Amino acid sequence: MKDMAPIPQGMKVSRIAFAVTMSDAPSRVSDVASRWTTLPGGVIAGGEIVLLAIKPSLWRPVFDSAAWLAASAVLAVALTTLGLPLPGLSLTTTAQLVLLVGFAGLGFALARWTATWHVLTNRRIIDIHGIRTPKIAACLLVHVRNTYLHVSALEKVTCLGTITFVTDEADHPPHVWRSITHSDEVHAKIRRAIENAIDSAGA
Repeated sequence: MKDMAPIPQGMKVSRIAFAVTMSDAPSRVSDVASRWTTLPGGVIAGGEIVLLAIKPSLWRPVFDSAAWLAASAVLAVALTTLGLPLPGLSLTTTAQLVLLVGFAGLGFALARWTATWHVLTNRRIIDIHGIRTPKIAACLLVHVRNTYLHVSALEKVTCLGTITFVTDEADHPPHVWRSITHSDEVHAKIRRAIENAIDSAGA
């Protein structure tokens, strides 16, 4: 696990070094963020700038459904080898049906991945989930006490990382950005945004 020192309160951060504008983010960020401004209650408030809008790596749904895929494959092979079809079905159809269960798990994981976004603004971190109805969880950057970058065995192989946020919101689930591409760079950008927000709040 890669951890960083707690964000110091009252830290004076150079506004030149940490000034971030929309031009620093990919052009698609504004297009992606625009859809959330129309949600009930709004997501991006007036004067708030989107610094980063990312999704987990496409490896994430594979990781989430790996157990289903492996179990269905092993079961299909076992039933075929032992010659034990399901009642009324051929061996081939039985194997295909069992494998379909595993791929259904992958399909569900892909659907969840499609609806997942992590957004960093100059004021907050925002997590958006939900296949049918968007579920939005946000936290002010000044309430983030620390961040950790850690890598699971599968993420290490695929050069990904997970970022966990330690906040003052003890009664809320933790904010976790899983399987992020270029996680070192993303983590560094998050740290700079937090330091800048603290600096602005203390000014």
